[in-house]
Amino acid sequence: MELSCPISAERINENVVRLIAFMVAVVATVCLIFGNYWAIVFLIFDFGSRAFTSGKFSVLKYVAVSINQKLTLPKQMKDLAPKKFAATLGFVFCLLITAMFLFDFSTLAMVFTVVMLVFALLESLFAICVGCYVYSFLQLFKGNKA
Repeated sequence: MELSCPISAERINENVVRLIAFMVAVVATVCLIFGNYWAIVFLIFDFGSRAFTSGKFSVLKYVAVSINQKLTLPKQMKDLAPKKFAATLGFVFCLLITAMFLFDFSTLAMVFTVVMLVFALLESLFAICVGCYVYSFLQLFKGNKA
């Protein structure tokens, strides 16, 4: 299957995205280890900020940009749209995790957290954007319905 990502004129530094994904993975790991999912509520707001706005209120983006500047990593500009789509998926996952936690479905909360952790690690360590694959699948499905 060929990847088909939404294309945007807006660009984002891939290094910043990967640092954000690493921090999401750290938060998810902490939630799994301690069994306390309140940090996921923080991620709801952070993912929401990046998915539905410019991301200027995203704490994780601010920290990632600061780390990127301190490490003076070279810019690797990518399309912003697939990353916004992935942030929307993260937002939905965090809503599901929080709902499962609040309604005492802790096993499901753990499963969704592990899935989110794997997605974040794929982005962070290997620059594999699962959101692009999901988007491509949705486009393929949409094309078959027409």
